[in-house]
Amino acid sequence: GRLPKSLALAAITTAVSVPIALLLGILAAVKRESVVDRVISLGTLSLVATPEFLIATVAVLVLAVKLHWLSALSYSGPIESVHDFLRAYAMPVLTLCAVVIAQMARMTRAAVIEQLSASYVEMAVLKGASPARVVLRHALPNAIGPIANAIALSLSYLLGGVIVVETIFNYPGLASLMVDAVGNRDFPLVQACTLIFCVAYLMLVLFADLCSIVSNPRLRT
Repeated sequence: GRLPKSLALAAITTAVSVPIALLLGILAAVKRESVVDRVISLGTLSLVATPEFLIATVAVLVLAVKLHWLSALSYSGPIESVHDFLRAYAMPVLTLCAVVIAQMARMTRAAVIEQLSASYVEMAVLKGASPARVVLRHALPNAIGPIANAIALSLSYLLGGVIVVETIFNYPGLASLMVDAVGNRDFPLVQACTLIFCVAYLMLVLFADLCSIVSNPRLRT
């Protein structure tokens, strides 16, 4: 079915993007106002401002047309090898990860910086705690809620990007089915696909709100 294909694409994108985004966001926060922070901030801001269709087009021109590393269209047959897996998912996942990682890294950076500016972190520094201990034992545990909130909100951008990506790479998912249904004037199918996307978005936003409530004691009262 189309829905499992889209869920697989979203799951792979999440598995790839979350660790990278967390690493970049935490690194930028710890190295605040350094060259590393400026490079990460500039790169992520540029990717956030770039639409998915442009990233996908550049990826096709560079990786498929010029370097011949990947296929311009997704492989829709049975996946029986690593090569088939890369042909099916590499280009769509790469395009979606570019935007999701950028958005998630920026929100993670903001969440960690907020915790590093808290009074309990300043107290730990005054007591002689090492920078690594301050980050790992004090800042990060208290930033888990805001970071989870950032992850949920960033993944909601997948719902818009997946429509563009599935169409460009001819990926046989739910979004491309909805685009085909629009062309065929199959309005009941369009409504069904739209409902699924709306439910997915509401679940992600609900998860983000729950993370905010759990991480903030003032909101639990």
